[in-house]
Amino acid sequence: MAETTPLLSPASSSSSITNWDRNSGRYGSTLNFHPKPRGTSCHVQDAVVDDIHELYYLKLSGYKVNPVKLWIARAMYLCSLGGVYLFCRWFPEFGAKLHCDKCGIDEADLICVVNPWKEVSVVSVTKVPLPGGMLFDVFGTKTPAMPDRENIPMETISVFYYNSIKFILNPDTLRYETVLNWRDPWWGFSHDMTEGIGTMDEIRKRQTIFDENKVQIEGEHWVDLLLEEICKPMFLLQVLCMLEWYNDEYSSYGNFIVFVQVMSILNAFWEAAAKKNLVDGMCQQEGMTRVKRCGEWRFIQKADLVPGDVIEVGVDDQESLPCDAVLVSGSCIMMESMLTGESKPVSKSAILHDELAQLDFTIADPSNSRQMSRFFLFYGTKVVRSRGDEVTGSFHSSSNHSKALALVVRIGVNTTKGCLMRSIMHPKPHTASFVRDSFGYVVLLIAIFFVGGYITVYNFYMEGYPWRDIVLRTGDLYTIVVPVALPATIAVGVGFSINRLRRVGIYCLAAARVNVCGQIDVMCFDKTGTLTQEGLDLLGFRCVIPGSDPTKPRRFTHILSSVEDAFDLNVYENVSTDQLFVDSRSEFPKIVTAMASCHSIKILDGELVGDPVDLRMFELSGWEIEEGSSGNHENGFTSLIVRPPSSTDWKDSLRESVKAAITPLGSPAASFSTQPNLYTEIGVIRSFEFVNKLRRMSVITRKLNFNRQSIYAVPPSASLENLMKMKPKTAREFDVYCKGAPEVLLTLCNPQSIPPDYEQLLHRYAHHGYHVIAIATKVFSNISWLKLMRMRREEVECDLHFLGFLVFDNKLKPVTQSVVSTLNAAKIRQVMCTGDNILTAISVARDCGIMERDARVFAPRFENEKRGADAVVIWEDVDQDERTKSNISMQLELDPVTLKPVIAIKTTDIVDPEEEEEYQLGEHFVPERFVEVEIKEDYQLAVTGEVFSWMLKYSDKWTSFYRMLIKAQVFARMSPEQKKLLVANLQELGYCVGFCGDGANDWGALQAADVGVSLSEVEISVAAQFTSKVNSIACIVTLIREGRAALVTSFGSCKYMIVNQLIQTSSVMILTAIFSNLTEWQFPYVDFLITVPIAVFMTESGPHALLGPKRPTSSLSSKKVLISILGQTFIQALFQLLIFYDVQNKPYYVKPDLNIPDAQLKSYENHCVFLLSTYQYIFVAIIYCDGAPYRENFWRNTRFILTCIFLFGCSLYLTLVPTEGSLAFLELITVPMECRIYILCFAAVNLVVSSAAEIWVFPILAKLAGWAYIEYHSLYDDDDEPIDDYTPFESTRAMRRERALRRKWKRKGKLYKIVEQDLEY
Repeated sequence: MAETTPLLSPASSSSSITNWDRNSGRYGSTLNFHPKPRGTSCHVQDAVVDDIHELYYLKLSGYKVNPVKLWIARAMYLCSLGGVYLFCRWFPEFGAKLHCDKCGIDEADLICVVNPWKEVSVVSVTKVPLPGGMLFDVFGTKTPAMPDRENIPMETISVFYYNSIKFILNPDTLRYETVLNWRDPWWGFSHDMTEGIGTMDEIRKRQTIFDENKVQIEGEHWVDLLLEEICKPMFLLQVLCMLEWYNDEYSSYGNFIVFVQVMSILNAFWEAAAKKNLVDGMCQQEGMTRVKRCGEWRFIQKADLVPGDVIEVGVDDQESLPCDAVLVSGSCIMMESMLTGESKPVSKSAILHDELAQLDFTIADPSNSRQMSRFFLFYGTKVVRSRGDEVTGSFHSSSNHSKALALVVRIGVNTTKGCLMRSIMHPKPHTASFVRDSFGYVVLLIAIFFVGGYITVYNFYMEGYPWRDIVLRTGDLYTIVVPVALPATIAVGVGFSINRLRRVGIYCLAAARVNVCGQIDVMCFDKTGTLTQEGLDLLGFRCVIPGSDPTKPRRFTHILSSVEDAFDLNVYENVSTDQLFVDSRSEFPKIVTAMASCHSIKILDGELVGDPVDLRMFELSGWEIEEGSSGNHENGFTSLIVRPPSSTDWKDSLRESVKAAITPLGSPAASFSTQPNLYTEIGVIRSFEFVNKLRRMSVITRKLNFNRQSIYAVPPSASLENLMKMKPKTAREFDVYCKGAPEVLLTLCNPQSIPPDYEQLLHRYAHHGYHVIAIATKVFSNISWLKLMRMRREEVECDLHFLGFLVFDNKLKPVTQSVVSTLNAAKIRQVMCTGDNILTAISVARDCGIMERDARVFAPRFENEKRGADAVVIWEDVDQDERTKSNISMQLELDPVTLKPVIAIKTTDIVDPEEEEEYQLGEHFVPERFVEVEIKEDYQLAVTGEVFSWMLKYSDKWTSFYRMLIKAQVFARMSPEQKKLLVANLQELGYCVGFCGDGANDWGALQAADVGVSLSEVEISVAAQFTSKVNSIACIVTLIREGRAALVTSFGSCKYMIVNQLIQTSSVMILTAIFSNLTEWQFPYVDFLITVPIAVFMTESGPHALLGPKRPTSSLSSKKVLISILGQTFIQALFQLLIFYDVQNKPYYVKPDLNIPDAQLKSYENHCVFLLSTYQYIFVAIIYCDGAPYRENFWRNTRFILTCIFLFGCSLYLTLVPTEGSLAFLELITVPMECRIYILCFAAVNLVVSSAAEIWVFPILAKLAGWAYIEYHSLYDDDDEPIDDYTPFESTRAMRRERALRRKWKRKGKLYKIVEQDLEY
C-alpha cells in the first residue's frame, strides 16, 4: 500500500468494478466514489478490500430468502433429479435468484460476491449481538464526511465472511466494510498508552468484532470438497458412463473408473489437508502472554488478545510475537526472516506520540514503510532481545518496566502473516487455457455423440429393434465417445514431472503451475543472492583527503586494502591536521571509525549476525564489539560499543601515547615522543536502520574512553600505572556516521566536502560492476542527549561531510552465465530486478549475458530534477563519451515520448541568416539548438525504480510505458512493491512471467508471477509456487524443461485420448451399417489392455536434454492441435471405412447370415475393422509421444516402448497366427492367410500415411489456415479504424493484413507483439 492514494471511505462510494489499475498495481483503484444519503439502501454495491499488499473491489448483491420460492426450488431439485441443483452450483447467482428476492444490502440474508476475476460466490449473513456497541466501536475512526454520526448504536452487527475476511454492515452508510485496517482514534491522544484497555465491556466488544487471535484460514469442509468434486461436469459424465456400463454388464471398466475417481477425490482431500496443515503449522500460537488490562498485569491466552491490549515483549515466555503490534516503550531486536526473508536481526524502537496519532494502515504498509518498520512488530517474528523503558521514548509507564511494551494493533487473519496465509489458501485464480480448451473438446465430443446417437436411433428404429436395445446401443455410443479417463491421464503426466523435480530438490506447491513453466516468455531475476553470490568481497576503501594546498579541492586517495594503510600518514599531504579525515581526539581516520560503528550488527549467542556487507566492512576495520549498557538522562543509553583490537601492538601504542601525554614538554624524553595515537572507545547511542526507499542508514556515536582532554586533565604527578587504570570522561560531542547509496549521500553532503571527480569515479566503479557505498560524517556539539534523541532522521542526516567510498565486488555465481546463455538460446527474455545502483546492475547484466555487451544501453534521468506530472525523462547512452572539443556535438538519445532512437545534434555556431540579427545581442552570443533525427538501431534500456513509478503514473500507456517494458532489461533501485508492479504490468502485456528470488522482500513478486521460484527455505518461500533446496538458478532451466515436457505430455495425452475415443467411435458407427458392434470382450481388450497402459506410460517421457528456442503450443484450440486431431481422426476413420467396404469385394469374403443370432458380430467386417483399430491405437500413441525438442525420444521411455512392443506383438499374433481360443474369446472368425496379410498391409500403409501427415502435411495446413484467417479478415476489415496510423505499409491491403494480425494478437492477449511492431516502424 505504499505509494498509493489513501483509501476512500466505502461509506461514500458507489461505482462498478474495474480491472487492474496499473498506476497503483491494484484492482479497481480508479473507481469514482459518490456520496450516498444516509439510510439509502441499494441492491448492488462495491465493497473495498484494502488488504495489506493489495487493494481490490468486490461487487456485492443482496438477496432475501423467499420461503415460497425456496420450496419451489427444492421441488425443482427433486423433479430434475438434481439437475437444477447442479446448475445452481455452477451458476451461484442464478441459484440465489431462484429461491430469493433481490433486496437492499442491509436487508439481505445472502450476499452474492463477484471478485475482480469474475468468480461468483454466495455467502450467508449472520447477525451477531454486540451489547452496548456503537458505530465508533466497530469502525474506529469517524466517518470523514459525517463526523456527527459516530454515536449510532449497534446492538447487533450483520456479518459475512469471504476468503476469511470479515465484512460488517455499517448502519450509517448501509454498506459492508472490513476491519482490516481498524484503529482506535484515541491512539496517540491518550495520556499513557501503556495502560491498555480499561474495562471488560470494551474487551468483550472487541472480541466480538475481531474474533479470536488465531490465524485460522478456514479451508473447505470435507463435505464441501466432496460436493465440489462430484458436481464437476466431468465427474457427472463419468457417472453416466458408469451407470451405462453396470447396466450393460461391463462392470470391470466401471470399477476401474470408480477406483480412479475415488483416488482423485482422496487426492483432493489430501492436498487440501496438507495446505491447511502447512498454514496451521506456520501460524500455531499457543500458550500464555502477559497483558495489562483494567490497570493490572495478568496472564491470558494468546488467542484472547484484542487490538488495544498492551503486552510485554520478552524472550523468555514466548517464542514469537502473537500479533501485529507497535512498540510503545523500550526497545527490542527482532528476527524477521520467517516473514520477510531478511537474515539479519532488526532493531525496533518506541513509536513517537505524533506517529501513533497519525498511524494509518490504509496509506502505508508497515512491511514497506521506512517510518513504520522502525517500531512495527510483526506476527510470528522471533524476539531475540527486549529492553525495558530505560530508553527514553514518547510513552512512559508509571513504573520502570524491565521489558519492552507493545500495543496490539492487528490480530489473527488481519495481521501481515495472516494476509500471507490467506493468499496461500485463497490464491489469485490462474485458470490455464489448457483446462478450458480440454473441456471444450469434451463438449465437442458430446456434440458428436448426439449426431451419432441420432443416426443409431434412426437406423435401429427403422429396422424394428425394440426401444430397450436402441437405448442400450445409444448408451454404448455415449460411453465410447466421452473420454472418461482424460483427467486421470493428464494428472498422471503432471505427477511424473513433479516427482522428477522433487528428485533434484525442487518442490512444487501448485501442481497446476507445472504446465505453466513451459509457457514462460519472460524470466525476472533478483540480483544479489540470486544471480550473484550472497556475500560481497570488500576490495578496499578510498578516503577523501585535502588537496596539495588549501586552495585546491579535496581528492581521493588510491584504494586502500587495509586499515593500516590509512595510518601511513606519510603517503598523504596535509592530512594530519585535517579534521574531516582524522578525529582530533583519537587520531583514527574517521572512515575507519565509521566502518567500525555504522552498521546493524548484533551479537547473538556470542556470534556476530547481520547483513553480509556490514559484517565484511566491520571485519576489515579490525575492531572489537560488545553490547552496551543502560545509562541515565545525562549520558544516555549505549546500545553498542566498539573499540580497536586489544592486541599487543595497540596496547603498546596506547602506553606510548599516555607516556607522551604526561611527559613534560621540556624534558629530553619529549624530543623522542611522537604525536600520541590515543585509544578511543566508541558507543552507539542511536541508530537509523537501513530502509530500502531511503537507501541509507546512520548512527549517532560518542567517545566513551581515552581522549586528549581526559588525559591532559590528569595531575602531572600521576603515575603511568595509575593513569592506565583511571576511568576517563566521555566526550561532550556526538558524531554521526552515515553510509548508503552514493547518489543519495551526494545530495546530503556539503558540496565543499565532495571531490570534483566524485561522479566520474562512481561511474567508473559502477560501470565495471563494483558495488560502491559512500560514507559521510557530521558532528553535533553542545547539544543535550535528550534533544538528540528527539531529533528526526531528516535533521540528523543532512549537511554531512563526505569521507570516502567502500568498494565491494559482487561476483557472479558459477552457474549464472551458463544458465543465462541457455535461456538466451531458448529465446526466453530475461530481466534483472535489483535494489542496486543502475550502472552496477548494467555491468552485472552484461557480465552474465542478460544484456549484450556491445549493445547500446540507455539509462534515464529527470530533466532539471523535476518529478511531477510535467517532468521530462531524458534517456542517455551510458557508454557514449561527452564530446566537448567540437562546437557540434552529436549524441544518440531516445525520444522522451516514443522511446525511439534519435541523434540529437547540439550546435552553437550555426544560425539561420534570417534570425542572425535577432540574436546579435552580444559579440559571442549564439543560441544553442537541437536537431533530432530518428534512426534505426537496436538498443536496450535500464530503468530505475523512480522512473518506473513515474512512467507508471504519468506516461502514456501505449507510446511510452509499454515500450519501456518491452525494451528494458534491467530495473535498478527497485523496491519490493515496484517489483510486484513490474510483474503485474508484464502480465498485462500478455507475457507469461516467471520470477526467481531468494525470498527476501520478493514474496509479493513471487506470488504475483505466473511461476514464482524461491531459492530460500524460510517460511516466506511458501508464497512461491516452487521452492528450490539448492540456492542456484540452474533450477530455472530444469523447471522450464520439465514444464515444456509436461505441457507437451498433457497435450499429447489429451490428443491421444480424444483420437482414441474417436477411433473406437468410428469403429462402432461403421459397424452400425450392418447392425453390428464390437463384441463383449473386444471393448475391454481395447480399454484395459491398450488404452490404459499406453495412456499412463506415454506420460512418463522425461524432458529433452536441451532447451530449444521453439516454444510448445500453449493452447489446445490452436490450429496446429485442432488440425492434428481432426486429421488423424479422419485418416483412421477413412482406413476403417476402406477396409470395411473393400473386404466385401474379396473372393474369400462370406456375408453374415442375419437370420442367425449375433451372426453380424462374427463377420469379416468386424474382424477386419477391429484388428486394424488395434494397430491404430498403437500408431497414434507413438505419433503423439513427441520427442525433441521438448521431450526425450519415445524409445528412451522404457515402459512405453515395451508396452508398445508387447501390444504390437499381440496384434500381430491375433492377425497372423491366432489360436482358436483367442478367436473365441474375442469373438473373431477364422480367416485365410490372404486376408491376414491384407489386414497387415492395410495397417502398414495406415502407419505411413498417419506419420507423414503428422510430420509434413498438418503443419503446412496449419500455416495455410493461419494465412487464410488473416487474408479473410483483411478482406472484411473494419473501416472504423483510422488508416493514418499504419502509414509504413506499402498498400491498403498490406495495412489491412496488419490490422487483422493486430486484432488477432489483441484477442489472444498478446499485446506485447503489437508494441514490438510499433517499435519496428
